[in-house]
Amino acid sequence: MKAPSKTTELRELIKDARWGIWLFVGLNLLVLIFFLLDGIYNEIVFVLLFIQILLFVVWFLPVFCYQVFYKKLRVKLAIYKALASYKEAVSHFSW
Repeated sequence: MKAPSKTTELRELIKDARWGIWLFVGLNLLVLIFFLLDGIYNEIVFVLLFIQILLFVVWFLPVFCYQVFYKKLRVKLAIYKALASYKEAVSHFSW
């Protein structure tokens, strides 16, 4: 069995990162729709905003810092890895 090349791994990483970005775009559109319908005091808007802040602080920021400070990766590659790790986490979640 042949090991995947670095370019194949990078393409897969970028594809997973784009998936994570689209997931955030969809979540932000959902928040915007509920905000326009009912305002900031809607419970769904509050919960979705809280989830976004929590995901950024608890998930993306630590993964990004680990990639940059401990693994010594470039910032762009660390952002891709953080977004791709979110795709991996969501894939284990059962809807």
